[in-house]
Amino acid sequence: MTPDPPVPPDANILVFPREPSSGAIGAFAKYQKLEQVTQLQQERIARIWEVRAYVSDHVPLAGGADAALSRPGYHLIHVNPSENPLWIYLHGGGHNAIYYGLFGDEVGKLKYITVSVESRLPSNALLLARGPVNALLDVFTRDSNMPLTIQRLELISPIDGDVLISELLIPERRGVALGPLGGIMQAVPFAPYDALYRESLTTASPFYRLLCAWKMYEGTNRIRRWISEECDRRRINDQMPADPEVDPQELIRLGLDATFVQGIRRARDLFEKMRDQRDAIAHFLIERDEGESHV
Repeated sequence: MTPDPPVPPDANILVFPREPSSGAIGAFAKYQKLEQVTQLQQERIARIWEVRAYVSDHVPLAGGADAALSRPGYHLIHVNPSENPLWIYLHGGGHNAIYYGLFGDEVGKLKYITVSVESRLPSNALLLARGPVNALLDVFTRDSNMPLTIQRLELISPIDGDVLISELLIPERRGVALGPLGGIMQAVPFAPYDALYRESLTTASPFYRLLCAWKMYEGTNRIRRWISEECDRRRINDQMPADPEVDPQELIRLGLDATFVQGIRRARDLFEKMRDQRDAIAHFLIERDEGESHV
């Protein structure tokens, strides 16, 4: 039996979630950093972590992690060379202020934004940084009408100053080879759902992906009625397929919490469990006993 070839030290290894799903947020680490990631995760020491955000007008959605991590971003933000790095704050009133460092490259174009967060876990540091970075980009977009999004986040190691973990949307690795090819038959009743499915895969927003998924599932009820009517009209007695079964363990491998997936056996159960999130995203408001808040 031929032994497996050694893993290159600079190979990007997916550390979360256990089962990759294109479009989900994934955490990657270099193979040579895996031991350090495990060490820092187990120590659970409160630290100040530096997180770097690379911004662009788009997010890579196709190709491997290596290609996505090396793909340059594009934006129109420049840092004054005399103030590089540029340290600014975003003030939310009172004592609520967040400080950022804007680092430019050799020609002054913004290379990345840094923010510091306190956490006992490196995995939580990335989560804590994403909100403040998005808040800053929101203000930039409001003031300058620039399309800006987080292309990836990088967590800096407190041990050696290298990149410890990179977080980005997991790109779709699979491709297709076309030809020879004649024509493609479009299933007309399903065409609007094909369009909705493509729209969901080309967005970088997990919120909009959930809405698209919900719309597609709701649309199956109308399709089922149409199929039932067609079967009656054509005197076909075949039974309608049951609601698809869902494997709870697969949901856990995709990153959902084990307590959340309890009781989920079919697709209907999953969508009903996420109804509150769907309503909150659709209406931009979450209603709680203490009042409303924005998503």
